[in-house]
Amino acid sequence: MHFFRTVLTVYLIAFAASSYAQSDTVALMHDQILVISDSLFIPKNDTIFIIERGTRYRIVNNKYALSTGFYDSVYQKARKNRFTRELFDLLIVSQPQQNTFTSDDPIRSESFFEGFEGKTITSIRYTSVDLFGGSVNDTTLKARSSIGKLSNDLHQSTEEQVIMKHLLFEKGDPVNSFLLADSERIIRSLKYIEDVKIVLSVDPEDMQSVKANIIVKDRFPWSADFTTDEQGAYRIGFVNRNILGTGNEFGVGFLHSREELPKNGYDAQYTIRNIKDSFIDGTVYTSNNYTGKSNGIVFKRDFLTPNIKYFGEARFELVQPISDLIFADSIYEVDFRLDRKSYDLWAGRAFLIGDRRTVNAAVRLQHDNFSRRPQVSLDSNTIYHDHHLLIGAISYSKLNFLKTRNVQAFNITEDIPIGFNYSILLGRDWTEFGPKVYRGIQANYAGYNNQWGYLLLNLEAGYFSRQTIRVNQVFQLDARHFTKLLEVGQAYARFFTRIHYFNGDNLSIPQSQSLAFENRLRNIEGLQIEGNRIATLTTEYVVFQPWYFYGFRFSTYGNLGIGNALETRNENPYNKTYYSLGGGIRIRNESLVINTFDFGISLFPNARTTAKKAASGWFELTTSRESEAVLLTLSLEFPSDHLGKSQKDLSSSFA
Repeated sequence: MHFFRTVLTVYLIAFAASSYAQSDTVALMHDQILVISDSLFIPKNDTIFIIERGTRYRIVNNKYALSTGFYDSVYQKARKNRFTRELFDLLIVSQPQQNTFTSDDPIRSESFFEGFEGKTITSIRYTSVDLFGGSVNDTTLKARSSIGKLSNDLHQSTEEQVIMKHLLFEKGDPVNSFLLADSERIIRSLKYIEDVKIVLSVDPEDMQSVKANIIVKDRFPWSADFTTDEQGAYRIGFVNRNILGTGNEFGVGFLHSREELPKNGYDAQYTIRNIKDSFIDGTVYTSNNYTGKSNGIVFKRDFLTPNIKYFGEARFELVQPISDLIFADSIYEVDFRLDRKSYDLWAGRAFLIGDRRTVNAAVRLQHDNFSRRPQVSLDSNTIYHDHHLLIGAISYSKLNFLKTRNVQAFNITEDIPIGFNYSILLGRDWTEFGPKVYRGIQANYAGYNNQWGYLLLNLEAGYFSRQTIRVNQVFQLDARHFTKLLEVGQAYARFFTRIHYFNGDNLSIPQSQSLAFENRLRNIEGLQIEGNRIATLTTEYVVFQPWYFYGFRFSTYGNLGIGNALETRNENPYNKTYYSLGGGIRIRNESLVINTFDFGISLFPNARTTAKKAASGWFELTTSRESEAVLLTLSLEFPSDHLGKSQKDLSSSFA
């Protein structure tokens, strides 16, 4: 018996040794991270991991370990004194979360829910985390300071029903990964929401059922702004984007001018979001100040997802602006007043044909009537013509989204569109100088490849024809590209490139485009920077640095640009080319209440004679986490004559 026990023991030891020989051991220190595929293993203490032999892995330093120790040390010392305790609790929101910066490619938004596809949603729970100190990734985080706790108590969190009515699913529905991803994206796009996370968990008593938890973190609803101009006029504005947690918005501004009348004025607007769970937003606005008067009302339903059948907009407004219209180098009209009554109606119907592909039909009816305006003629000041425009479009589209970070913003979740939209437009414009026929096309494409990165292309072309003569013929191309995250030593980087080209043939005065519009050349100012043809090429190199100094993270950037403005319609035509170069640094600390600092400068070496500034610098300080500029769009909009979004448009700024 002893013999057989000895043989069995030897066999078990040999078997274990054989299995162990097929594995590798990885020794990990407490300040290191083990990366295997898309998984992270972050030990709290020194640990030995056993992994299958041949498994590819890498070990990176945990840049947060030093900071964690630092915060623990400061925290313990700060507890000894009431003043330092309150100061620490006021400035430090939380210790850095255990996370790391990797160069993973963007992830399909729906992939987070595909493992639950088809399971029944038996319950939906709403969790609102603290405005100060909270996180959708860790609902246990709370504000430490009495000021933070008091602020959270005073803050009116977004009401549960407000969030629930933005969901595209309800209790009892089977899990549809696209609908859950779209719901998360729609909520995240709300101005008063900082972040949202939908978490599904399988019911242990029924493996075919899941429970949904909607975790939401609000933004601070109040904001203020102050703007001024070279003549000393200024505007002070206040906005609340989430009145009493309802999601509704109210804004008011006070304007003062030293030279123009009335010297004191105002503007105001009120928006009701998602009226009766319809995804229709309604806005009323009014203004009366030295720039003129305006009153209007707008109802709008965006094309949020391919599952939404109907979308559109209705706008009614009375506008009486005072315009100082400058065309090229000469003053075309000076301080003239307008009276315009108008309505703009458009509606679309999407037919889902599978795989998020839709065939869409849309129609637009626009009317403008002027009782006061500058002098008009057949081919001049056409934007001031009385007219009735009817235009329709047929389009074929597919729209989806990727989740990623570090594209337009710094280290926040971003929804990047991918897909296509191809449209054909046909319309007729009845004007006081006779009818015109419009023909046009639009083509939009966006895609991501893990080799060449992300590419967005927008192309528009169209023209009006009066009898056999083409007028206002426009061709416009806008291309944007950014690379995947590139490893640069211990840092990561992206290149961002944009090409914009606009050409207008037989374009009526004062229609034009500008190098300053959409920051095509950042911060450029002057007179000879717009025309009937412009072209720009800009590139920016952003490095997300590995520097991690007690919670602060850094990104540095440099940019180059070239732009050309051609004007052939003026008595003194010009063809101007400008060069720009600049750079800066962004500093961010997620643990601080004020968390983003941006320092930068732009230079225009050859802009001294025709632009106002040869150099421009800026400093920005913000507590928000939204993108600096939302430029990546791929969505269905109303059928446009390509000139309807002119920079000379006189519609209210609250539109």
